[in-house]
This record gives sequence, structure tokens and C-alpha cells, in this order.
Amino acid sequence: MAPIANATEEETLPDYELEQFYPVHIGEIIKSPTTGYKIIGKLGYGRYSTVWLCLELSDNTFYTIKIGTKHNGGRREAEIYEHIQTLGSQHLGCKHVRELHEAFELPGPHYCLVHDPLAMSADEFQETFPDSQYPPIILKPLIRCLLMALDSLHSEAGVIHTDIQARNILLGLGSASPVLDFVAAEIEHPSVRKVIDERRSIYSSRALPNTFPPGHPILCDFGHAMKGSPGEKHTGVIQPLPYRAPEVILGIEWGAEADIWNLGALTWQLAFGCQLFTGTTEEEQLAAMIACLGTPPADFVQRCREEGEGARYFDEDGVWSGKEITPNPIDDILEGPEVEAFVDLLKGMLAWVPEERQTAADLKRHAWMHSG
Repeated sequence: MAPIANATEEETLPDYELEQFYPVHIGEIIKSPTTGYKIIGKLGYGRYSTVWLCLELSDNTFYTIKIGTKHNGGRREAEIYEHIQTLGSQHLGCKHVRELHEAFELPGPHYCLVHDPLAMSADEFQETFPDSQYPPIILKPLIRCLLMALDSLHSEAGVIHTDIQARNILLGLGSASPVLDFVAAEIEHPSVRKVIDERRSIYSSRALPNTFPPGHPILCDFGHAMKGSPGEKHTGVIQPLPYRAPEVILGIEWGAEADIWNLGALTWQLAFGCQLFTGTTEEEQLAAMIACLGTPPADFVQRCREEGEGARYFDEDGVWSGKEITPNPIDDILEGPEVEAFVDLLKGMLAWVPEERQTAADLKRHAWMHSG
């Protein structure tokens, strides 16, 4: 595909195809089966969607609307949200899980998800700190809130998120002022647009203004989530490689414990501004895990050899068959106050054997969460 002249916004994405995106226009009214949404401005874009601030006309309330590319699987994500909300849970963790206001389909088909507006993501917030390192006084409540969210998802909804990244954690607005400021800015300085043809324009994104301190964290983006009964196991590849649990790499069944591993690796990344496991392949990632955590238990290796892909990485005696590994245990990497409690927390999340990892309910009561 030839490069696009003066490419902007979603045009800069790899494999961009113009006809895959719904032609949204600022000021237009998008109709759902129940109401209409007036498009105020563009908040952002991704490979599979664009996101807009809109005003619901029936109750004069602002929302965000994510409009997916054709056949992008938005219906599946909506079903996860609807399943969670149908339970009517009173679990305190529910307030840290994003709610769906409405879902509907536009011709294409393009699936639309409507949510309350939220502020910056946890990775954007991370960039405001020196060396991109969350200070403990902010990191602890953030992780505790995420554990509350996971506890509600795992124990009541039977939902495994499978994609817990900082960009999928959004912070509350704290007040209505960022939305009102966005509306005022759009009126005073309308968004720049690139006219493609009489039917389509590509608008520049405008972020909601940040507020400090931001509101509480909300776990979002359930496009890759798995639904089942609490405790149910699944198969297949999940999670971005830096956060991928060993049972997933080794090809055996996985469950909610994979989310706990994911959050453990993310906790390190938020605390230190870098990944704990830095492999670029699954083999390198396993080697990095062994360097930091030590050799996996023999019975776990045998299980992975018998039920999954363990024989690709370990011989019949359970010995690592890849390149020589230089130990770099996390106990030796860290220094400073609260190290012992923090390492203990991580070891509870990053245990090789899934069944030996602590649950979200256990971890939210961990001493590190309540120290300092």
C-alpha cells in the first residue's frame, strides 16, 4: 500500500484502510435505538476504533462513544460489560470497573460503546512523575483499587481481563470541568480536519484537560476479556508479552491467576518505569523469569511438558534447554525502605505455579498496601 500524503491521526496506523472507519462528523447526531448523541469532538483513535465526546440529547448528559471499525468485535466487549452489570453486584470493586451506558450498531457494521467520560490513562499519569516512577503513596492505592476490581471480576463475574496495561486503566475526572473546558475549546478553536471527500473528514484529536489530583482508577477495555464461571479454565494465547503468565507461554490451561501475574508485572513497571521481564520472544521471556524468580518447580515443569509446550524449553529432567541464564533475583535488584514487604507482595503475584499465587482478595490485604 502506497504511503498516504500528509498522513494524520488514524491514517498513520499500520494497515490503515479508510473504508474500515466510520465517517464521523463533528456536530452530527448519531442515533441509537433509544436516543441520539451529538458529536462534540474527537478524543482519540486506535487501530480498531475512534473515540468521541458526545452529548446525549434526551437527558443532556455528556458521554464518550467508541465507534469500532467494521467487524471489530465490539459486540463481544459489550457482552462482557453487560454480563458484569447484569449481576447487580454490590462488591466495592465494581466502582473500579468501567460501566457501559449503551451499545448499538451502525451500518457497516460498526459497533458503538457508550461510556461516562474519564480522564488520562495510568501511563499518561506515570509520565508526570520523575523517571516515570509512581511514588509509593500513589502506587499503593492504585494497585489496591485494581485488586478490588479483579476480586469482583474473578470471584463474582467469572471474568478474566487478560490485558491489564497502564493504558487500559483510566482515571476518574474528579469534576465536570474538564468536559466543559473541552466543549468551550471546541467552540473557540474548532478541531482541525483533513477533508478526504464529500463524505469523510479526519479530525484532529483533542484530549480532555487533566485535573490534579485525578479521580480513582477504572479498569477499562474488555475487548480481550474471557467470560465463564468463577474458577473456570481456558486455553490459548493471551496478554501482551511483557505481562504474559508462564502457564500461557508454556501452553497449559490458564485462569484468573493469569491476571494476578499480569498485575504483578505491571506493578513493577509502574513502580520503576521499566519492564521486569524484557524478553522479545517467549523463550527470552521465560529466561528472564528464571533469572529473576529462579527455576520453576519440577512438578510444574513436568505438568507443562505433559499438557503443553514445556518440552520446547525444558529437557526430560526438567532442566532449562535454552541459553545459559545469569541469575538476577529481584531480592538483589531492590534496595531502600519497604523492600521486604514489596518483594513479598511481588512473590505472591509472580509465583510460577498458578495455584500458588495469592488471590486478589488476599493481596488487597497485604501488609505493603497498608504500610507507610
